[in-house]
Amino acid sequence: MTLRVALIGCGAWGENLLRALAGSARAEVAAVADPDRARLAAAGAIAPSARLAPSLDEALAAGVDAVVIATPPASHAELSLRALEAGADVFVEKPLALGAAEADRCAARAAALGRVAMVGHLLRYHPAVVRLLALARDGDLGDLAGFGATRLSMSAGRGRERGARAALWTLGPHDLSVLFALDASPVREVTARSMPGGERLALEARLESGLGARIELCRASPAKERRLRVVGASRIALLDDVRAPDRILIAGRAGRGGAAPSVEQEIRVTWREPLTIELEHFLSCVEEQARPLTSFDEGAAVVRALARAEATLDEAPAPAPAVGAA
Repeated sequence: MTLRVALIGCGAWGENLLRALAGSARAEVAAVADPDRARLAAAGAIAPSARLAPSLDEALAAGVDAVVIATPPASHAELSLRALEAGADVFVEKPLALGAAEADRCAARAAALGRVAMVGHLLRYHPAVVRLLALARDGDLGDLAGFGATRLSMSAGRGRERGARAALWTLGPHDLSVLFALDASPVREVTARSMPGGERLALEARLESGLGARIELCRASPAKERRLRVVGASRIALLDDVRAPDRILIAGRAGRGGAAPSVEQEIRVTWREPLTIELEHFLSCVEEQARPLTSFDEGAAVVRALARAEATLDEAPAPAPAVGAA
C-alpha cells in the first residue's frame, strides 16, 4: 500500500521532510502546499508528480491519506485540527501548539476522531537516544537520579527569533520529550530562568517520582552543543550528539573527594538518519492505524510543561549548574 501524503510548509526543514518522503517506498507525495512560489518551485523539482498548492485546503483536494505539517509553530494547532477534521492522519513538527489549551484540544480531537496523530519529537528516533533510554529502562544505570541536557544552536540567522523564550519553544521540546520517556510521572514543578546575556536559559524540572532535570538551551551560541546525561544510582550515561552521535559513554559515579567519574565503557550504536526513522514510523502507524511513539498526548504534555516554564521566565540570571550537571 502506497500512502498519499501532503506536505504543508516547504521551508528549510519542510524541504528535508519532503526529501525523506520522496525517498520512501511507503509514500507518494500527492501535494505540497506553501504560499511562497519559489518554495513550491523547489518542491516541484523534488516531487515532480505532486500537486503544488498555496494552501492546506487545496492540498487536501488532491485526496490524501496523511498530512505532514512543517509550518511556523503558531499555525501548528489550527492546521492539525483542520487536517484531522478533513479525515487525514497527521504528523506535525514540534511543538504541537504554543499554548496548553490548544495542545490539549488537538490531542482530544485526534482521539475522538480515531486518527493517527504524531508530533515530530525527532530526538526520540535518534538511534543513540533510543539505546540510552533502553539502558535506563533496563536498570543498567541503577535507579534514576537525574537528567541533564545542553542544547545550544549557533547564530539564529536573519529573520529567526532569538532570546530565551524562542530557545524554550524551539529547542525545549527535544529534551522534555526524552525526560518524559525516561519517567512518565507527572511534572511536580518546572521553572525557566534566563542566564547572563539573555540568549541562554536554564529549565529545571522535578517529576512526581522525585527525578530532577536541568536543561540548558540557547539559539545564538558561539558553538554548537548537543549533550545528554542520564544519572543513575550506580552509573552515568553520556551522549555527545555533535562529536560522537553513534556512541554512548558509560561512566562510574564520582569518586571520593569529588573526583571526576571515569569512563568505563563505550557503546557503539548503528547509525541511521533519525528523520528517516521518524517518518517511516509515522507511515507505518498510518498503515496499521497504530498509536505513534510520540503521539499528540505526549506533544500536549510537552507543551503544558513549556507553558508552565514560560510563566516563570524572567530576566533573573539562573544559578550556576551544580557540580556534575550536564
